[in-house]
Amino acid sequence: MEKENSADTTSFGNTETPKNHGEIKESSGADGAVVESLGSGSFTTAFTLKANGLFKALRFEDRRINANSRVFTSISEFLTDHTVNRFIGNARVAIFNVAPFNGGFFAWVEIAWDSPLPVRVDVLVDP
Repeated sequence: MEKENSADTTSFGNTETPKNHGEIKESSGADGAVVESLGSGSFTTAFTLKANGLFKALRFEDRRINANSRVFTSISEFLTDHTVNRFIGNARVAIFNVAPFNGGFFAWVEIAWDSPLPVRVDVLVDP
């Protein structure tokens, strides 16, 4: 794992309105947005770790994920049991830049705190 000290690098800039280039599989919504269904093989899973700092390519392994999977993630702190006491604390925790591969995914993970914290990463995968 590669670790760096985190710094507050919040910036604001100009951007165009995002355009959806997805393939229409089901139908279009009332506003013209593409509506896609999850495949029958979709699943959820979770990972836990205790860490702090910035990890540019943290490896998460799951043999059900392939390079073309759609991987959606969220992250939260927990106290002692990741199934019942997750919360939003004073630490900034975030996941950026998720990149699936055959056998898992890489993610840029930030846990901005002075000491290691227990965190849970929830994952929704549409293979």
